[in-house]
Amino acid sequence: MLLKSRFVLGFVTVAAATLAQQPTPTAPVFVSEVTVNNINVDVKVLDANDVPVPDLTKESFRILEDGKEQQITNFLAVVGGQVAASPDGTMVGEPVPRQVVVFFDLYQLIESDKKMVLDSLKDQVSVGLPPAQTMVIVSFDGTLRVHTPPTASREKLLAALKEVERLPGRGLQHQITLSVYQTSGPGMGGSSRSYAGTEYRRVLNEEYWNQMRSIVGRVESAFSATLDRFAVTQGARKVVVLISPGFPRAQNVPVYLLQDLFRGTSDAKVRNVGLFDHAAQLAGELEYTLFTVDPSGMTMTQLDAASRAQSTFVDVSGAMFWRESDRKDNLIKVAQITGGEAMFTADGGAALADVERLTSSYYSLAFQPEHVGDGKEHQLKVEVIGQPEYKLTYRKSYVDRPAEQREAERTRAALLTGQTENPLGVELVLDKPTSKFRWGAEGMHVYRFNAELRIPYANLTMLPRGSVAWGQMRIVVMATDPKGNQSELSHQKVPIEIPADKLEEAKQKGYFAYRFALEVEGGTRTLRVAVDDVLAHTTSAVIADLKL
Repeated sequence: MLLKSRFVLGFVTVAAATLAQQPTPTAPVFVSEVTVNNINVDVKVLDANDVPVPDLTKESFRILEDGKEQQITNFLAVVGGQVAASPDGTMVGEPVPRQVVVFFDLYQLIESDKKMVLDSLKDQVSVGLPPAQTMVIVSFDGTLRVHTPPTASREKLLAALKEVERLPGRGLQHQITLSVYQTSGPGMGGSSRSYAGTEYRRVLNEEYWNQMRSIVGRVESAFSATLDRFAVTQGARKVVVLISPGFPRAQNVPVYLLQDLFRGTSDAKVRNVGLFDHAAQLAGELEYTLFTVDPSGMTMTQLDAASRAQSTFVDVSGAMFWRESDRKDNLIKVAQITGGEAMFTADGGAALADVERLTSSYYSLAFQPEHVGDGKEHQLKVEVIGQPEYKLTYRKSYVDRPAEQREAERTRAALLTGQTENPLGVELVLDKPTSKFRWGAEGMHVYRFNAELRIPYANLTMLPRGSVAWGQMRIVVMATDPKGNQSELSHQKVPIEIPADKLEEAKQKGYFAYRFALEVEGGTRTLRVAVDDVLAHTTSAVIADLKL
């Protein structure tokens, strides 16, 4: 789901409180804890003529997970954005809340495409949003920015779009740079054994796709953080619109001959799709319906005509055709994973209107599987009983991640999307780093240093449990480099316990000290630490810039 960075962040922890000299009390015992795993699936149903099918009931549907039929526990029918059927009759006729997250991939968009999308999108927003709908505007150009949190205010949305307008589309800055093409000289002629032959093209193709994955991976990491940040919305239909060409509009393309495809060369050597798949799977898991909007032009018909116009037998033009085909297939596939659609248009207003139309009428089903947080991917299948001709659109799978991991990744998302509040009054203290030499690594020097988080007891939520006062916090640590690469996410849940009769004294003059050790490769790094007070649902963020 995240781009693996070229640097490491080692995270080793040991915690201690300032009242450590007191006897350690017995941990509180909880009588019972029940966790219910509720899986929601939004389903669009069309008949053979692509007309939405109304008046279906809970009994009309059958839902299976991994081939096993599940009991439908919740049912909602929505028509035109309003509840048409619900077990709670008071909801019928009420508008259904809907949140639309609009993500601008300025890292890959070029300026002219960005401008066309924005102009039409501003016209659409200026007339106002449908009832009960809110919108989020986010952009990524190497820096992830939330221009406005969820709002229905036309003024705030237009101001956010103007902020995006002031940021340049950086797509032309992210070209694929390949090794020098050497097509002549000793051993490089037309011989079938020359390096300019199949092996040469294979090496260039591998280099091309490695760079492509690196560029797209940075966007995917930012997009995933955005999904996590705004997934906490409860009771609303969640929609995300990814405005992106999918791949950078690079001038260089893989170079290969038609016969390369028939020499046992895997398609993966010359073609690559699925670069956004992890983000799309996350979107589906978080119950988003994903729509992709590609304003970059160049329809498949135009590409085919351009390919036929070439007079050379070297399949450079064909490579561009397949590359563009991959790019569009990639956007189509990631949208379909969530039950959404891909749109190839520079008319952002029309695209937003289509999203409204496609998400305003649907059926919402829910079931409760036996597993809870098993970390496995589960396949979904929905049927309308006795109507095999109906066309159903819905998310096809989800990963049942442990709750602790989900919460940690939401905290990470808050760090990456600009949350810098510190209501808990957390202080981060870093010792002087020591370095060591490491063989065979890109970053040859690794720096180790000790760190301490100090959280005042006065700002923590502590509950009485017999003879102890008990609390709980979650520590999330990550690092980023200037290129936007991210370290792996490190997180731990830490219980806090002190004798109940010492609580007031601790609140007046004490703090909880959480000590940990870090290992970071040399260079400029930004260390981001979040502290969640689990009981109070309060998050503090502290950030430190490191030059190692």
